[in-house]
Amino acid sequence: MKKLFAFVATALVSVAMFASREVEPSDEVLAPYATKTYTMCIYNETACNDIVLVGTYANWSTSTSDLETFQAVEGYEGWYVVTWEDATDPAAEGGVQAKPIQLDGSGLASWDYQLSDEAELIRGNADVAEGNPGESDIKNIQPGIVVIEVKSWKNNPCTAVYHVYNVTLVSPDCNDEDYITPAISGGFNNWAQQAMEMNELKTAERQNANLPGAVFEISFKGAEGSEFKFRSSEEWGKEWTNELKQLDEELGEWTAFSGAGVVEFNGQNLVLGEETELEFDLGDPEKYSWTNCEKPEEYEEAEYDYEITVANAPVCGDAVLSIVGGFEACSWTVANAVEVVDGAASLHAKNTDEFKFLDKSTGDWSNEVVGYAQRTFHAADLADGEEDGKIAIDLTDTHFALCEEGIEEIVLTEKARKVVVDGQLYIVRDHKLFNVTGTQVR
Repeated sequence: MKKLFAFVATALVSVAMFASREVEPSDEVLAPYATKTYTMCIYNETACNDIVLVGTYANWSTSTSDLETFQAVEGYEGWYVVTWEDATDPAAEGGVQAKPIQLDGSGLASWDYQLSDEAELIRGNADVAEGNPGESDIKNIQPGIVVIEVKSWKNNPCTAVYHVYNVTLVSPDCNDEDYITPAISGGFNNWAQQAMEMNELKTAERQNANLPGAVFEISFKGAEGSEFKFRSSEEWGKEWTNELKQLDEELGEWTAFSGAGVVEFNGQNLVLGEETELEFDLGDPEKYSWTNCEKPEEYEEAEYDYEITVANAPVCGDAVLSIVGGFEACSWTVANAVEVVDGAASLHAKNTDEFKFLDKSTGDWSNEVVGYAQRTFHAADLADGEEDGKIAIDLTDTHFALCEEGIEEIVLTEKARKVVVDGQLYIVRDHKLFNVTGTQVR
C-alpha cells in the first residue's frame, strides 16, 4: 500500500509540474504537432475560450474559415500549439507575422482579445515587438518552432464587462450644401467594413435653431475597453480615408479625434468605458472636420524641394536620426527614411504630407524621437525670413524612445506627462501611473 501511495504521490507531483510555466514542452514533445512549415507554441493560464492564429498567411483575416486553431499540448496544461503555411518570404522586410487571439463569447475572433504587450519570446527565431497601444506583434517568424508566453490578453473575454452603449454624434458639415453620414466601427463588431451606419436624428430642429452640424445616433452592445472610431459611411469597403479630425490649434493642423473628454483616447483609437450615454457635440466646423472635407486655403496642397535643418537633436548611442513620413520616396518605410546628416536633410514632399523622426539604424519603429509630434510639412517651422521649402526644426526637450536616461519629466499634454520613478520611466495621466506601454500600474 505504501508503494502504491508513493507511486500516486509521484504521479500527482509530475502532473502538477506539467501544469506549470517552469516545465516547457521541448521541441521533441512538439514534433508530432509540427506538421507544417511554421509552428507556434504558447503558454497562457487565463484563456476561457478557444485561441486562434491570425497573420500574414491569410492577409490578417479574422473570418472563421481562415483561422488556424491552437490545440492543447497533451500532458502540459496551459500550453497550446498551432502549425501553418505562409507564402511570405521570411527574409523579406517585416518577414512572416502572426499572433494569437482569443475568441469572444460568441465564438468570433475579435481584435479586442489579442495578446497584450506583455508577451515574451521563450525560444525560437522571432521578434516580440510592441504593436499598437497595449498590444504585441510577433514579427520575423522563421520556419520551425517558436515558443511564446502570453502573460495576458489586451482584453480578456473571460472578465469582460458588457453594456449597451447609446451614442449621439453632432457631426461637422463638410460645406453648406452637404454633410457626412457617419458610421462607427470597432472591436465590438470586429472592425467590420460594412456595418453600423448611424441614424440621422433631429437635424431639422438643429438647422432651424441655426446651429451647425447634423445629429446622428446609434446603440450597440460592447465591452469596456473595446476600441472604436468614427468614419464616413461612404467609405465602407475602401481604405480608412475619411475619419473624424480635430484642429490642433498649437500645431495648426488637423489631427485624430481624441474623444473630446467624453471617452479616453489611447493615441490611436477611442476606448469604451463605464459611461454608456455618449454624447459628442462636434458641430463646430472650425474645430472638427472630416479627412476628405475641404481644408482652409493656407493648407492647399503644393510640392516643394525641402531643405530641413535640425538643431539640438537628441543623442542615443549609434542612432541615426532620420525623417520618415508619407512623402512619395518614403511612404512610411523605415528603410527609406531620410537621414539627417550634420544637422541637415533634403527631400521632396507635398506640404500636406506627414512626417516624424526616428532612429533608422534599428530597421524598425522601436526607437522613435519622443517630444516632436507627428505633423505635416506645412505645420513645421519655416526658417525665419525663408519661403516654403525651408524648414528649421529645434529638437530641444526631445529624446529617443530607447534612450530615456536623465529624463525626469516631459509634459506631453495638459493631462499627461512622463516621470522617472526609481529609475523607471512612467506616464502620469489623470492621477494614474502607467508604464510606457500604456498599462496602468497604480
